[in-house]
Amino acid sequence: MSTGQYQKWLEPENLTLLRGWKMKGLTDEQIARNIGIAARTLERWKVSYSQIRHALKIGKEQANYAIENKLFEKAQKGNITAMIFWLKNNYREKYTDSTLTSEERLANVQRTRKLKAEADIAEARAARFDKDQSSEEVILAKIMDALEVGNLNDEEVES
Repeated sequence: MSTGQYQKWLEPENLTLLRGWKMKGLTDEQIARNIGIAARTLERWKVSYSQIRHALKIGKEQANYAIENKLFEKAQKGNITAMIFWLKNNYREKYTDSTLTSEERLANVQRTRKLKAEADIAEARAARFDKDQSSEEVILAKIMDALEVGNLNDEEVES
């Protein structure tokens, strides 16, 4: 992979292409293959470049809305399977096959929210890593300078 290959994918026409691929239902692995990169590289690009992450997110949302609308149309026309699917997914507390109690379902929802929050935090930390690394190097350099001079105090380290 050539250095800076991501840059051409930040151009508007290529962001539109990424969004379109996602809207057509392609997986990230398939999109990475189309670009000519490893799936792991695409994951790093999504963390590092909000435009790429946003294009893929919007494409997926558009696909979901289109499918949701088609399902809703079928349910309205009396398609029993579509009706059942719609009710089970939109009124889970009332139309569920689950044997879990409402407390167990609530606990599952809370666990899911916690896991999502932890994943969001990890993603934010990864995105910040490169930016923070340079400021950490500055702090380390100040500490090293102070140690050489023998004047290390809290104010110098924090500034």
